[in-house]
Amino acid sequence: MPDTLITNIGELVYFSPSGEKLIREKNCALYVVDGLIRSFGSQDEVLSNVSGNPKEIDARGCLVTPSFVDCHTHLVFAGKRAYEFRRRIEGESYLEIAERGGGILSTVRSTREASEEQLVEIARRRLDGMLRCGTSVVEAKSGYGLTTEDELKMLSATEKAGRDHPIEIIPTFLGAHATPQEYKEDREGYVDLICDEMLPAIKEQGIAKYCDVFCDKGAFTVNEMERIFTRAKELGFELRAHLNEFENLDGVRVACELGAVSVDHLTKSNRDDAEAIKDADCVAVLLPGTTFFLGESEYADYRMFKGEGSRVAVASDFNPGSSMCYCLQSVAIICAVYLGMTPEEILRAMTIEPAYSLGMADEFLWREGVPARVNIYDVETLEELIYPWGVNHVRGVVVGDGYFS
Repeated sequence: MPDTLITNIGELVYFSPSGEKLIREKNCALYVVDGLIRSFGSQDEVLSNVSGNPKEIDARGCLVTPSFVDCHTHLVFAGKRAYEFRRRIEGESYLEIAERGGGILSTVRSTREASEEQLVEIARRRLDGMLRCGTSVVEAKSGYGLTTEDELKMLSATEKAGRDHPIEIIPTFLGAHATPQEYKEDREGYVDLICDEMLPAIKEQGIAKYCDVFCDKGAFTVNEMERIFTRAKELGFELRAHLNEFENLDGVRVACELGAVSVDHLTKSNRDDAEAIKDADCVAVLLPGTTFFLGESEYADYRMFKGEGSRVAVASDFNPGSSMCYCLQSVAIICAVYLGMTPEEILRAMTIEPAYSLGMADEFLWREGVPARVNIYDVETLEELIYPWGVNHVRGVVVGDGYFS
């Protein structure tokens, strides 16, 4: 592929080398050589360093930023749960539906029935949609198999879906997503299965970087999370956790003490939780799209976390039950309206902070030699990115030496 030159950038927004400052510059260009950023900034200066015959992309005076990082998704699953959405509209709660055999276990049944090839095809279509919406890195969880065989199938499908796709996928094992029906009367036996069989098998195949646990009302207890995480750490997994979505069980403190790199949801969190996250250099991952889709009114308190000095990311939580949306631009408007986040805060929370939680923040601090992950929009300023809402403003995405529009 030829090198890439983006010209006539109306506003270029990027982070300073330390990551602390967001920089906004006018009348810029950006030059990519062999899939790596070579130079960016003033158009005249960038053009003076161009050689050869790169592919030129005219930004038409519009906005250019780093592309999005979605650090909490449930990418791979089969089946649909639109009928559950209708039931929630009619008054049932998410937990009530789950108690009656719906929810996560409904998707487990569909995912178990699907072949690996079917899951790969479904996931690749979703990845294509995510890329069109400006996302170039996705964390993808298992958790709809809940047997060793089916969890391995999901993680294998995740790996295959990402082969030769522009989006980079970071895989996470989430066997502790729910207790399957066959272990309904033997929760301890299911935790044994996770610790003694699932985790070793997944480690042996090398198909997941992280281990996650859903620790909340109706899910796993803090003691169960601690046991699973202790075993996962022994095997070399890094840790992520679902916490405080429905009830605060004091799991944030325990997860942070065990070294979790992110704790996610956090709707029912308090200042002690925020302080624990900051002290552990963990990342608070907020999922406001889930709160919105469930029709709840209590959102995670962004200002509280920031006030305590915590790192804060925002992710889609794309999944079939509580957040059927993978477009982070749609989540951005929720952040603005319900969390009171500014456009600068939203961009940070959807780029460098989630990248930090995935151990790749340096790749989003633009300088010569970092991989190109660049969004080109059809709006002129960062403010406009969240102003006309319900619209995909991404005109194209540069990932490495490719341009996707």
